[in-house]
Amino acid sequence: MDKCANDSKEEHLRLASIIKDCHDKLRSQSKLKGMKEAWSEHLQNTALLKQYSTSMHRLASIWEANTTNPNLYARSRVKWIIDYCNSYFFTNKVFLEKRDREQRLAASYTDISTFGASELRKCFTNSVNVLDVGSCFNPFVGESNFNVTAIDLCPATIDVLKGDFLKIMVDKKIIVEDGEVLRLPCEYYDCVIFSLLLEYIPSPEERLHCCQKAYELLQAEGILIIITPDSQHVGKNAKLMKNWRYTLGTLGFYRICFEKLAHITCMVFRKSLIPAVAQRWAELHREDYMSKTINIPQDKV
Repeated sequence: MDKCANDSKEEHLRLASIIKDCHDKLRSQSKLKGMKEAWSEHLQNTALLKQYSTSMHRLASIWEANTTNPNLYARSRVKWIIDYCNSYFFTNKVFLEKRDREQRLAASYTDISTFGASELRKCFTNSVNVLDVGSCFNPFVGESNFNVTAIDLCPATIDVLKGDFLKIMVDKKIIVEDGEVLRLPCEYYDCVIFSLLLEYIPSPEERLHCCQKAYELLQAEGILIIITPDSQHVGKNAKLMKNWRYTLGTLGFYRICFEKLAHITCMVFRKSLIPAVAQRWAELHREDYMSKTINIPQDKV
């Protein structure tokens, strides 16, 4: 390994350690003091927030630049999201197949005739409204097909709005005061992105709260994309991922994509046109160990 590659790897490890230490400390404090107090103290630590934001921005730059070094590269999460959105929203076959499957599943236990043609989304020809939560540096800003609202606790770039997603209210329109997002529009977004977000949230209850809020912000047939770090083999965290699918199903989400890559797991959940489809699926596939929660492997530490 040449000196440049070695230096890059060392920088990668240093930055990753900052991110991991922040997450670990926040989870530890949440268990010790309770989520509310720990989160409040975290938000007041502006130096740490800035260090985290800068580190994540630099780390993401390394990920995107190192496309051949297996010690540094996890297939671009940004490109994965862009590719999936283009496929789902702008390839008529994909979008309509998801709808058709949902309606076939619904036919046996609900009256789909109550859903008139006016309520069915048409295939997309223009840009889609995207909410990127925990955006950091707005990686989707250059996408002509995306109308992006990017928010973060401590934005790394000026095109990202400051906002605490846990506190943001769901309302009729977006409201920004003193440079901070206070409210977001209900049933407005076509896509909500949680890329490496849920691991930041220190409690299962608040992770679930984030997913519930995403459901409220999405239009029917819109999608929630979740990217979560995972360097283990696909079976290691299989039960956790199945429980996520069950839990989001109870909210009215139907999982339409699951892909395990080298260092990340990519999932897409569709807000059902008929919520009973997803909820019925969750009921039928619930196993004894499952509960309505969003746990991550680090919760066991």
